[in-house]
Amino acid sequence: MFYVLSKVIFYLLMPITLALLCLLYAFFKANKGLSKIFIGLGILLIMLFGNGFWVNQVLRAYEYPPTDASTLVEPYDVGIILTGGMIKNRRVVGQEIFVGENADRFLQPLRLYKMGKIKKILITGGSTDLAVMREDIAHETREVAKLLVELGVKSSDLVLETKARNTHENATFTAAVLKKNPSLGKRFLVFSTAWHLPRVKACFEKAGVKADYFGTCYIGEAVSYTLDSLLMPREQRIHQSYFIVHEWIGFLMYKLMGYC
Repeated sequence: MFYVLSKVIFYLLMPITLALLCLLYAFFKANKGLSKIFIGLGILLIMLFGNGFWVNQVLRAYEYPPTDASTLVEPYDVGIILTGGMIKNRRVVGQEIFVGENADRFLQPLRLYKMGKIKKILITGGSTDLAVMREDIAHETREVAKLLVELGVKSSDLVLETKARNTHENATFTAAVLKKNPSLGKRFLVFSTAWHLPRVKACFEKAGVKADYFGTCYIGEAVSYTLDSLLMPREQRIHQSYFIVHEWIGFLMYKLMGYC
């Protein structure tokens, strides 16, 4: 129930959804005074969450700090990858695999594996289908595992957890796998998108997993003071602000549920 409720709330509270609701209310509301107020709110939301400078500053402040791979001296026993956006959610034919916008989630672990800095890779994540709201066509965990093997990872060095649907379950189910298989070792390095890692870290600590963390898929960029960045709203920034709001709502709900 919490899983379904959380997804619905996320969709309702996204910046573009709120702006659209304001404009729709203004369009259908007879009271001209209220209409102007809600039109103004809709425009304000678009300007705020589409502003390049503001959104970039928030991202830079919130994203988990980057890790220099050269500082990882002692190899980790297991690199833990959280799924989400690594594989395109589309139907394919035969052996086709198309990577998604979060492919860096598995590229960085692959890089460290090749460098000898992680010995095994555990991928955690299952289907996130949600009735008519969203559909997972490809099983991301298995597709990423297949791709990693093609790119040189030994199949014996892969461990798959295929039931987790959210970050809380990623942490608790991974903790169960590690507890059940003590031979995997004790040094773990967790990989996820940089803007998601603060919540990931809190969940894994709550689940009793002692680990280090490695950010991927960084969105924050060098600070720019151009008129384009300071004044012009961009669709890309509205898309990026989705991740920030999603994480803030997610963190709050997880705190309320005692997940982190």
